[in-house]
Amino acid sequence: MNFENKIITGDCVKEMKKIPAGVVDLAFADPPYNLDKNYGLYDDSSSPIDYLKWTEQWLTEIIRLLKPEGSFFLLNLPKWAIHHAVFLDQLVFRQNTIAWDALSTPRGKIMPAHYSLLYYTKSPENYTFNQVMTKHNWTHCARSKCIEKRKVSTLTENPFSDIWTNVYRVKHRGKRHAFHPTQLPLTFMERIILSSTNENDLVFDPFLGVGTTAIVANLLRRKYLGIEINPKFVQESLKNLDRVLSFRSLLEFQDHFQGLMDLNTFF
Repeated sequence: MNFENKIITGDCVKEMKKIPAGVVDLAFADPPYNLDKNYGLYDDSSSPIDYLKWTEQWLTEIIRLLKPEGSFFLLNLPKWAIHHAVFLDQLVFRQNTIAWDALSTPRGKIMPAHYSLLYYTKSPENYTFNQVMTKHNWTHCARSKCIEKRKVSTLTENPFSDIWTNVYRVKHRGKRHAFHPTQLPLTFMERIILSSTNENDLVFDPFLGVGTTAIVANLLRRKYLGIEINPKFVQESLKNLDRVLSFRSLLEFQDHFQGLMDLNTFF
């Protein structure tokens, strides 16, 4: 079976077991965070023990699917990332732990202001790493202080630091997908895919949502494979992918949406 440029509907653990080992160049996972979000067919309110047991099941499958020179990025809250790292450190090689600044504002207490992005490779040395800056400013922080900062500075952050501060999350519900509770910015996936794959490589996402990973992979001339348990999200992913097929390149895609405050309105 050909798994290139496919979106599979189903439970990620069950579906990954059907995929041959060693076929994926890059895997990216942004799983549910056990925060009781409404994902439709998935219960996001497990006990901590059950959540971590489930996590270890799909982490094991992801590592099995990686090519010997493959890479894996895992995004989660710091409290879960600690447990993930202990488990993954036994299986693969940790290259970095990246802090993604989530731009939270303190409200009388210490607020969680970052996500943890764990970066692993199947091999300690033989893996793809491209020192390529993020090519396009697809998203913008709309806060007044961010606007003022852009007026006085045109400096671009080095994406090879382990603190990412200028990749702005899709924060306001009005800019998120109508029925998806979480959504990653396009720039976030562009940075990961550009740095860890080459053209025609296969990018895999077992929690595809409405298709951000597949869309960016497609625009960057990579192949994609996604799994999503909710059929409604799968249909939205397919619609979104159909829309980007009319663009010959990522640059043409950006030019088409030039002038929008936030290109995530594409969704």
